[in-house]
Amino acid sequence: MARPFDLRERWRDVTIAELEAFLRAYPRPLEARPPLTRKANYREWVDPARGKWPENAVAKCWARGGCRGCQIRLN
Repeated sequence: MARPFDLRERWRDVTIAELEAFLRAYPRPLEARPPLTRKANYREWVDPARGKWPENAVAKCWARGGCRGCQIRLN
């Protein structure tokens, strides 16, 4: 079942530099899924203190062909 639009509005598109700054400034340690040692077209950074997935995802980055995108959680 599709999720309502309001759940998708919690994310903001950012540049790679903004994503890196967000990850450095985040107040708690984050886990990358899949781990950074693995090559991946899609990666999420999660904060285990926020609960279970998908509520604990705070940033994500993906690549499709030559197109790349990054988003961070607003709240």
